[in-house]
Amino acid sequence: MYAARWLVIGGVGAGIVVAITTLPVPSAAAPPEPIRYGRDVRPILADRCFICHGPDLAQRKGELRLDSFDEATKGRKSGAAIVAGDARKSLVWQKVTATDPGERMPPPDSSKHALDASQCEIIKRWIDEGAGYEPHWAFTPPLRPAAPQLKDRSWGANDIDQFILANLEKSGFAPSPAADRATLCRRIFLDLTGLPPTETELDAFAADPSDDARAKLIDRLLTQEPYRSRYAERMSVPWLDVARFADTSGIHMDAGRSIWLYRDWVLDAFRSNKPYDQFVIEQLAGDLIPGATTDQIVASGFNRNHVTSDEGGAINEEYLLEYAVDRVATTSSAFLGLSMQCARCHDHKFDPISTEDFYSVLAFFNSVEEPGVYTQVPDAERSLEPFVETPTEPQREQLTQLDQSIATILAARDLPAADEEQAFAAYSAALVSQGDLTWVAATTIAAESTNGATLTIQPDGSVLASGLNPADDQHILTLTTPASDLRLIALEAMTDPSLAAGRVGRAQNGNAVLDSISVEAISVVDPTQTQRIALAWAWADAEQANDDFRAINALVPDEGRRWAVGSHTKEGTRLAVFAAIEPFGFVGGTTLRVTLNSSSPYGQHVFGRVRLSLAQVSDALMAKLPEATSAWYIAGPWMTQVGVNAYDIARGPEGARRFSRGETWGEFGWRYAPAVIDSTLVSLAQGEGTEYLARQIFAPSARELELSLGSDDGIQVFLNGARVHEARVDRAVKPDQEVVNLALNAGENLLVCKVVNTGGIGGFYHRARAEAGAMTREMVPLVLPTPYTRDESRTEARTAWRTSASPRFRELSESLAKAQQERALVTKQIPHTMVMKDRMVPTETFVLKRGVYDQPDHSRPVARAIPSALGSLKQDQPANRLGLAQWITSNENPLMARVVVNRLWEQFFGRGIVRTENDFGLQGEWPTNPELLDWLAVEFSSSGWDLQHIIRLIMASDTYAQSSRHRIDIAAVDPDNRLLSWYPRQRLAAEQIRDQGLFVAGILKEKFGGPSVKPYQPEGLWQEVAMPQSNTRVYERGMNDDLWRRSLYTYWKRASPPPAMLTLDAPTREYCATRRLTTNTPLQALVLWNDEQFVEAARHAAERVLRDAPDDSQRLALLYLRCTGERPTAERLTALAATLAANRARYVTDIEDANQLLAVGESPSPSAEESPEIAAWTLVANAILCSDASLVKD
Repeated sequence: MYAARWLVIGGVGAGIVVAITTLPVPSAAAPPEPIRYGRDVRPILADRCFICHGPDLAQRKGELRLDSFDEATKGRKSGAAIVAGDARKSLVWQKVTATDPGERMPPPDSSKHALDASQCEIIKRWIDEGAGYEPHWAFTPPLRPAAPQLKDRSWGANDIDQFILANLEKSGFAPSPAADRATLCRRIFLDLTGLPPTETELDAFAADPSDDARAKLIDRLLTQEPYRSRYAERMSVPWLDVARFADTSGIHMDAGRSIWLYRDWVLDAFRSNKPYDQFVIEQLAGDLIPGATTDQIVASGFNRNHVTSDEGGAINEEYLLEYAVDRVATTSSAFLGLSMQCARCHDHKFDPISTEDFYSVLAFFNSVEEPGVYTQVPDAERSLEPFVETPTEPQREQLTQLDQSIATILAARDLPAADEEQAFAAYSAALVSQGDLTWVAATTIAAESTNGATLTIQPDGSVLASGLNPADDQHILTLTTPASDLRLIALEAMTDPSLAAGRVGRAQNGNAVLDSISVEAISVVDPTQTQRIALAWAWADAEQANDDFRAINALVPDEGRRWAVGSHTKEGTRLAVFAAIEPFGFVGGTTLRVTLNSSSPYGQHVFGRVRLSLAQVSDALMAKLPEATSAWYIAGPWMTQVGVNAYDIARGPEGARRFSRGETWGEFGWRYAPAVIDSTLVSLAQGEGTEYLARQIFAPSARELELSLGSDDGIQVFLNGARVHEARVDRAVKPDQEVVNLALNAGENLLVCKVVNTGGIGGFYHRARAEAGAMTREMVPLVLPTPYTRDESRTEARTAWRTSASPRFRELSESLAKAQQERALVTKQIPHTMVMKDRMVPTETFVLKRGVYDQPDHSRPVARAIPSALGSLKQDQPANRLGLAQWITSNENPLMARVVVNRLWEQFFGRGIVRTENDFGLQGEWPTNPELLDWLAVEFSSSGWDLQHIIRLIMASDTYAQSSRHRIDIAAVDPDNRLLSWYPRQRLAAEQIRDQGLFVAGILKEKFGGPSVKPYQPEGLWQEVAMPQSNTRVYERGMNDDLWRRSLYTYWKRASPPPAMLTLDAPTREYCATRRLTTNTPLQALVLWNDEQFVEAARHAAERVLRDAPDDSQRLALLYLRCTGERPTAERLTALAATLAANRARYVTDIEDANQLLAVGESPSPSAEESPEIAAWTLVANAILCSDASLVKD
């Protein structure tokens, strides 16, 4: 039966046409071929036996290995598993045919089925024929086989056809006749450009009588514009699936990120027919090519396309491992056709890839200069570091000029002025009067670790940790001092030769985290007298910026907040100062027990060497110290039907007197809000409702604090559970709309701002208004002795004072800020993209126990290498990603050429010669035509890796040109059409379906390359899956041409991919996808009928045909031809005419319904008097575009 090319669409009155053809019955089948181990036997053994008797040593049972001839035929007490030439003496045969369940293999409890009779016969014949093993076909270099010499030379345009015909003749079948010219033309256009031919192009091909008409058409589509650009766009879509290209990060916030320049590089590579070996090398290692161009560096973004995390509390090292694992998995799938990631935790159960092999390959990819956990920022166009900018020449010149201006202003601003120097000296001296700050003598007398580390007191009073390095630890340091009235503790985190170079932490990366600090004072005179010290103020000279890691977090242990020092990114010592509100200690001497707790998720992030100092501080100095503030946290949004009612609805946070990160009120609780930045306008959630913003304020003394606020719309302000301000207004947020005076208690205070939004997008603004000359956070080093502070801190303090006190400095700083802002605007316009960049020193790599990031097996170090079963790098290939790429594209690699041509074959025929296109290993299918696969592979590599050369060969073949009529005579023998006795019909890919609709409608906007666009999609989908503070929470639909660009350019949010394309089987792009599955679901029909994009396209297709043809009959024929590539039969024209008549009758009497239909989409609607006619034609166009004839490539 000929597969139907017309699908009934409910309500449109279309008919069903089924074409049937019969062909000659084939001759008798040829006698069975000899058994081959790789084709016939290994698939059985791999499926039923290798899991216990294969290459994985850890899983091997009975010390029996069946994937090796020597091992399988080795003598054993009970006899050899395989006796070559005699199946009945072979234990394997005896076990697989045993009737006793206790003797049979596979055992009944193995979840593996017993071998059926045909499989047993294969095993028997193979053993009786000598049990010949052979190397796995995919792991041996391809050799070019001679094309078969066939008796029938009447069919076949090139060698490809000879290989196909040879298989057909063996089975007693003949190929199908050629498709008609119109069908073939549409097939070629869709395969090469992803778009259908126009009626003019169809007619031109049909009218070309030359023998090389097809070759000329193919050549034109590959080399002439606009076709060559369309070809690049069509070829890029499946590659972007492989490269897992997307516009968002995929995990947690699923934040936006800019990497579209990589997509542009792919487009340019296909358009220019870049040799495929260079296509691979530049993507794997473009950044490592000597003298690499910017384009080559951009290409390395291939290995940055993976998902990334910005989750607060996520473990940096864990995600660095996951990124490297993804690169291994993608590289092995994309270029080797192997599932190498299966060897992460144990040796591969089927393929000869050991765990050492896996980590040896991983070592190529785990030394990138990148964080494991990225910061959360509002900018959805950010490129995650490392990245590269690609300015135009005018932009380069503009930046050079601005940089010169900035340097000139900086030099003038920072030039010391005598009067400023004197004023600064006077200010610094006045900050600390005699007796304000007195450092007291203290001696460290004991140090202990609760989890087994060795703590040693050093001559300078510091304490050094060594020996056991537990994941969590508490260091308890005991000091004694003759002083009392203590108020301040200084903690110096010091470097040491025993720690990572220039770092202060014991973690492998040198970082450290302090979860909490607690202090107990004990009287020297009377040890029964003790005090639990309430520390209520903190300052540090360094706070890690990629999450809530402020020093004050150590004051109040709270659900995962902590101080992190960022030592893994910047060398040097760290200093923190903690103060108590009230003096502490005892007359006659004080003993202090200071507990430093590091029990975070970040294993071994413990200080390696610390020194504590004590000081007495006067009330006067305490009054001068600045407030210490926490990060902002946010709760909500609570939505209300009427926004103004939210003022009087208490959700819970307004009554809070202390902050607890884990506290919840119904569905919402506090969440870290890094996008809320002081002195910056911040966008909040859209819609009528309420959001709460909170922060802790630690005041060294009771005082007044003046705040400047802004909000969209109104705001209520609460301090320590009491409302202190309210503004019930409707407005857009601006700076300094409200001034609020807060009466702060000494110690911890909780500020809660309730923002009420009465419509649109909410907003918030906040800044503290300091008095002139007041000490800021940056100025704290001015009151500390020089030995405690770093040069960098003192410079920041000096700059902060000059900003507040020097008019000249402020004026120059404003000029500097203006120039820097101008530079930032220029920079923002410069495209940038994520790329690879390796560290100077490669990461030391070990096999990880069970693949867990923090369990390296130090007895099993690995060096960079390819899997041993596939060979090794040559001496002239560097041991880095460039060397790996050079090996992958070399003739020593038996896989890549096969994998690529197989994927290309699949692109044109629906299935590859190897149907398991992502698995060329032992579990993969045997090629349907091994000789053809190897011939194509060798032809590809020997052509200089010319992809278009292989495309021309395939498309010029008679195999490709066959009719797609289903063969009843062969279907029973070859139901899957593995012999390719007819051309396999295939439904178009999601992007092709959408692009075809726009193209037929005449509204496709063809612009090559550029940033992603946001066409139509239903509202609210992103909000359903996005975190409230995600920068991709709200889908902002594009305008004008953005709505009608090719689907390739659609913005791809991993947590919510374009819904129409996802419904039509596009992948999520979270992982490498080498093939798309094809499903048929009711949702797909609903999308095609009702999606805004398709309805609008149908309307334009209707308007276009009304303009281009004079009467109904010609219009229907032209519309059908444009959508399907063929002229309708008389029966189809009759069905279409009946449908048109029914629709006209409907809309003539319901003009409002017609207007509603034609109002779908952003393009201008037709006039009211035209609407019934255009609406009727719109439904006809919609029916044809949704039909099987339109959606399927014949």
